[in-house]
Amino acid sequence: MRVRSLAFRTDLMVLRLAGGELEDAGDHLVVRAPRNPHFYWGNFVLLSGTAPVEDASRWLQTFARAFPGAQHVAIGWDRGSERGASRLGPLVRAGLELTVDRALLAERLSSPRRPPAATEVRRLAGEDDWQGLRELTAACWSDEGSPEFQAARQADFRRMEATGRAAFFGAFRKGELVSGCGIVSGRGGTARFQHVQTHPEHRGQGIASAVLVAASRHAATHRLARRLVIVADPTGPAIRLYRELGFRPAGSQLQLAAVPGAKVATPG
Repeated sequence: MRVRSLAFRTDLMVLRLAGGELEDAGDHLVVRAPRNPHFYWGNFVLLSGTAPVEDASRWLQTFARAFPGAQHVAIGWDRGSERGASRLGPLVRAGLELTVDRALLAERLSSPRRPPAATEVRRLAGEDDWQGLRELTAACWSDEGSPEFQAARQADFRRMEATGRAAFFGAFRKGELVSGCGIVSGRGGTARFQHVQTHPEHRGQGIASAVLVAASRHAATHRLARRLVIVADPTGPAIRLYRELGFRPAGSQLQLAAVPGAKVATPG
């Protein structure tokens, strides 16, 4: 199956570099992250753009067979736009929540403003910095995923960094990591931003912009990255920042999910 969505294509790039596995079934892919079973969008089924998505029973059963012990359900649809999203109605009525994110693309970034004085922007180095990233993640995403998920995700990032495929940058104020992001470089000059976050007390000051620019320059210099990709909620505050940096729209990402405890009823 050829994946067309830029968002899913770069998701799969990152997952492969982190040790993920892909099983091609023709009109769908089964994607697995063996090291992180708690990662919903590391363990999911991706339907091709021409798959019969209206057949909710088939796809829920496909997911259940592929992930017999999973407490979640995650199904993506490989479309470049929201056109035809109404066809996902049977899956939504079965209990899955549809999320539509926006893929954004840039060749290079330019920060519209400088971060506040006494802000140091640099690559993470050493165990203290990675501990700072764990603390920053806890402050930004206290209700996002289990501790097991977060620990396994950071282990993935560190393995990719050890191979030279990823680099993590942060902004420090008085020695505290207050903003950070990773950038993962694949083949063909494409790099994908990951884990972009800023502490709630330090937002709106241009700090995240500086971190993103530093990461992009590293990828361009050391990995010859010419295509920078980021994915964002089209209704969230971050997308305005990304556009100011030079990102432009490059398609949509359609994801359907049910978290543990949600009621999902197989039609028929």
